[in-house]
Amino acid sequence: MNTGQMLLALGAMILLSTTVLRVNNTFFTTDTVLDETKYNFLATSLGSSIIQEAKSKAFDNATDSASISALNLLTLEKDLGPEGVEIGKKKDVFNDFDDFDGYQDIDSTMPSAPFWYSCQVEYVNENQPDQASNRTWNKMITVTITSPYMTDVVKMSSIYSYWFFR
Repeated sequence: MNTGQMLLALGAMILLSTTVLRVNNTFFTTDTVLDETKYNFLATSLGSSIIQEAKSKAFDNATDSASISALNLLTLEKDLGPEGVEIGKKKDVFNDFDDFDGYQDIDSTMPSAPFWYSCQVEYVNENQPDQASNRTWNKMITVTITSPYMTDVVKMSSIYSYWFFR
């Protein structure tokens, strides 16, 4: 093998090595994006489940067993959260929407990753739902989900309103 052939063989090896590294890098990037998408999707599903569970409860402790038509009968802003026997318990014993205020837990039932979540419930004004308010007929839950396997934090909100007819 002469020098020219040796240089061609060396050049071919360099091209092959560069191509293999580029393909491996592309596969790695694709796998990372797919994993992050999967974790974000699972976190969004978990957040939706928590919001649906909260919305399946009564609007307020005062509306758990009766209908009300006066705002002053609703729970005070400072008292949102679990009350009585619900304090320190899991969410399945909650009887109303605002019991989820301050609730946090870990969901490790999924085989891929554990997810930490926390909930915040506050009254919101119907004209400015992004701002906390005094007692109104509207409450907003915000669920924040994180995982050590996610680079992003998933934050979901939903408004629950109480309707009565006069």
